[in-house]
Amino acid sequence: MSAMTNFYFTEKLIQYGRKKTQSKSNDLGLEYCIYLGFLDQSGLATDAGKNIMWLIDKSWLVQNEDYALT
Repeated sequence: MSAMTNFYFTEKLIQYGRKKTQSKSNDLGLEYCIYLGFLDQSGLATDAGKNIMWLIDKSWLVQNEDYALT
């Protein structure tokens, strides 16, 4: 997997974490994703993180702009 793909997943997951925690802090979004297992301790997306990003990006049931997975 290329470095750009890894960067894409990491950035999208941090953005997802920020939206779920309703925070403007990247650190809080990062900690949220690490806690849930979407990112590992080094900040790389896990398989679970890649799967949730695939679900958000590809699913017709999820609104991309709001990340409505609650």
